[in-house]
Amino acid sequence: MNDLLKKVLPHLLAIVLAVIVSIIYFAPQLEGKKLEQGDYLTYEGMAKESMDYEEKTGKRPLWTNSMFGGMPTYQISAPQGNNLIIPFSRLLFMGMSKPIGFFIMGMICFYILMISLGVRPWIGILAAFCFAFTTNNIVLYHAGHVTKVAVIMISPMIIAGLLMVFKKKYLSGGVVFGLGFALSMTFNHFQMTYYLGIVLGILFMMYFIQALRESDYRHIGITAAVLITGVILGAGSTASKLWTTYEYGQDTMRGKPILEKTDSFSSSSSEGLSFEYAMTWSNGWEDLLASYIPMVVGGSSGEMLPVTSNVVKDLKKKGASIRGSVPMPTYWGSLPSTSGPIYFGAIVFFLFVMGLALVDGKLKWWIGSAVALTFLFSLGSNLAWFNQLIFDYLPLYNKFRTPNSVLSVTAVIIPILGFYALHKILYTDIDHEKVKKFLIYIGGGFVVFTLILGFVGPSFFDMTGSSDGRLAQAGYDVDALMKDRGDMLKRSSLRTTALILMTFAAIWFYLSNKIKPSVVLGIIAVLCVFDLITMDKRYINNDNFVAERKYKSNFQLRPVDQQILADPNPHYRVHDLTINTFNSSTSSYYHKTVGGMHAAKLQRIQDLIDRHIQQGNQKVLNMLNTRYYIVPDNNNQPAVQMNPAALGNAWFINTIKLVSSANEEIDALNDFDPLGEAIVHQEFTAYVEGFDPEKNGSIELTKYSPDEMIYKSNSNSDQLAIFSEMWYGPDKGWNAYIDGKPVDHIRANYALRAMKIPSGSHEIRFEFKPSTYYTGEIISLIS
Repeated sequence: MNDLLKKVLPHLLAIVLAVIVSIIYFAPQLEGKKLEQGDYLTYEGMAKESMDYEEKTGKRPLWTNSMFGGMPTYQISAPQGNNLIIPFSRLLFMGMSKPIGFFIMGMICFYILMISLGVRPWIGILAAFCFAFTTNNIVLYHAGHVTKVAVIMISPMIIAGLLMVFKKKYLSGGVVFGLGFALSMTFNHFQMTYYLGIVLGILFMMYFIQALRESDYRHIGITAAVLITGVILGAGSTASKLWTTYEYGQDTMRGKPILEKTDSFSSSSSEGLSFEYAMTWSNGWEDLLASYIPMVVGGSSGEMLPVTSNVVKDLKKKGASIRGSVPMPTYWGSLPSTSGPIYFGAIVFFLFVMGLALVDGKLKWWIGSAVALTFLFSLGSNLAWFNQLIFDYLPLYNKFRTPNSVLSVTAVIIPILGFYALHKILYTDIDHEKVKKFLIYIGGGFVVFTLILGFVGPSFFDMTGSSDGRLAQAGYDVDALMKDRGDMLKRSSLRTTALILMTFAAIWFYLSNKIKPSVVLGIIAVLCVFDLITMDKRYINNDNFVAERKYKSNFQLRPVDQQILADPNPHYRVHDLTINTFNSSTSSYYHKTVGGMHAAKLQRIQDLIDRHIQQGNQKVLNMLNTRYYIVPDNNNQPAVQMNPAALGNAWFINTIKLVSSANEEIDALNDFDPLGEAIVHQEFTAYVEGFDPEKNGSIELTKYSPDEMIYKSNSNSDQLAIFSEMWYGPDKGWNAYIDGKPVDHIRANYALRAMKIPSGSHEIRFEFKPSTYYTGEIISLIS
């Protein structure tokens, strides 16, 4: 019993410490306060209609009309009721909600990984902390990239399971791998899972080649069977999300192009994303230095400068009343903007490089090559000859953007080798003289390079930021800001140098038999905690949490919103020109909007935006039933303009114009009468052939829910009705009925729905019930 307790106690302690550390850091959460996160506020805007409907009916819809004229909720708020893996995530959260729960999960998963490598528990606990609280994770969470952080936090569990299987622990390894992979898919940030898959592919090939050399075909067979089973069941557990996302992706900007290339711009001119668009957030070589010198390129695009900074002093000279810190765009690297550095920790990075020198075997070669590869990936267009090849030929790579985000996976693997190396130094019979030699070379190299960078860098680099021109026009002294950037580089370099020197000294004294391993570990632990916490608190601290009431004020009704919501007929669209219309979902919190914010818009609405809406084509806005505009008035305050020409929810037409291509279809919208004319692609010729409608009668929406709409029609002859709802099909979930009997419907005007309706009085019903989702739910339950 005592032996069992001794074995279990360190692991229980690891869990307890993970809970305590996460609670201490995010303590305001327990007071009911919320963290204001940019992307999560965006999510609340886009998901509001779905959430309200669920609260009212108990059912969460699979379609929303709150953005872009309508879109599936697959990548917003679609439920996964049959995914029984989800309760397991709550176990890893230790019953806590996010963010505390996320960081507990990350520490537990990384601890499991380090223990599976044979590392001592105390080193495993420290490694788990350094992984979970790496500044990159804090920055991402503060920005609202919640699903991305969740996938990062579960990644060590996948790696642990894979390594266990390779070590012939087939059952336990298979379970750990399968659960980790299932959770990664459930958390629904496939880009991070994809990047992790690339990294793990390198490891798999190393073990596979070794097994082939040793002719261990049985091991190859069992390993392949276990891992394939884990992938199938893991993917299957979230089939309703994965399958619908795959289906939906084909109709988004990431799918095949709809329009042929022309001289005018189209976001659908290439399959997947265009290289230029996908590579927008590409690191420069200087950005990579932030891996261990956190403020080397200025930190963030909204860094808080203290009252002692040159910028604040200049503002005070100009008469500004400033008491505290001032946010300024101190970042000057190659990215358009950033919320903070991808900083792994100076000590962690130093230990990682020591690991490259001291650790033998596949672990070193896997992590070393994976880090190098992800660094190259992150450079994107700044290493175009390499990344263009990857973009063009690596399957699915062209579906993702922001190449610098691959370093979130780098942040998972660097601590593995770093703390495995520390374990090797402190608790194995490694040659101390050999370690001393590498310690001198690597430590000395780090210190010399970092100091040169700190003192020469400010005069060597052009520290111009992308927003400096606007700042100068606004009256700021850009030269003062440049000095602050140089000072930040110098101070950060000195900080990194001090941390490395203290780590160097602690290890050196141990190797010289002056102090015990536990003392070294204690010193390094204190330095690591100091290093990461002081950096992390720049991006999430207690001041970033606000009371529930203040949090909700982000969605406070404006007078213009109240004016629009007073309309007794709520079924219309709003076009808000007082915000970044197509990169903000704030208006979608209260209204069905033409704009919105989502990384995976339907391609057809994006084409309408590019070619017509942003060009001010009123005909297209009318056919989208845009009844209200919110525009800036003479005092730059939001004002409402009503559009009496909005065509309503549905209308009959009297002319059908057939076109032979998608380009003709969208170009025809430049000069047509949306009230009387329908533009129909020749693929629907059989549906309208011989049909010559004579417009008469009426059609109106009588019942609305996000995924079901009912209309009443009355006419003296057969009609072709146009509906101001986005086309998504064919056969992707929208089913149409007349008087309860299934009927076909087609696309008209490039992006809307159309249907033939017989004479007389009829009920028309559209219902969104995608078979892929419901079949996926069955597969999820089985898996």
